[in-house]
Amino acid sequence: MTLTAILGEIGFGSHAITVGLGGLGSAIGTGIAASGAIGLWKQSIKENKKMPPLALAMVGMPLSQIIYGMIFMNVVSGANLPAEADVSLIIISLFVGIAIAASAIMQGKAGAAACANLAVDSKQGAGMYIAAMGIIETVALLAMVFGMGALPSA
Repeated sequence: MTLTAILGEIGFGSHAITVGLGGLGSAIGTGIAASGAIGLWKQSIKENKKMPPLALAMVGMPLSQIIYGMIFMNVVSGANLPAEADVSLIIISLFVGIAIAASAIMQGKAGAAACANLAVDSKQGAGMYIAAMGIIETVALLAMVFGMGALPSA
């Protein structure tokens, strides 16, 4: 019995690893960024200032990593690879998923830090915060693309 058959019996495929880890990272990243945004908004209310809406963008940015996990999952699902590729697929999916999750988590941390800075001055630095988060985003995108390139041939 092949590894695919065994995993299929329990309803699991290697493609699920990447989307699962991407989703986990997105959940953690958005949670971290949301904590920073809520702190910013609390401070704004306390000081009777306008609540900076940019904080909401910081919260949402780690969500894109689950999309990268889903794209990778769809590519793996559609690859129609032989059973001999099972171990390779699991390893590739695991490492791509870890990279995507790490990107989302670190993006959430950067978003929380950006929110802390917005509490000091909500008019300066916004473009730099978004650019920094975009660089972190690139890690997930590259992991997905390089993972696709590493997939075994049919």
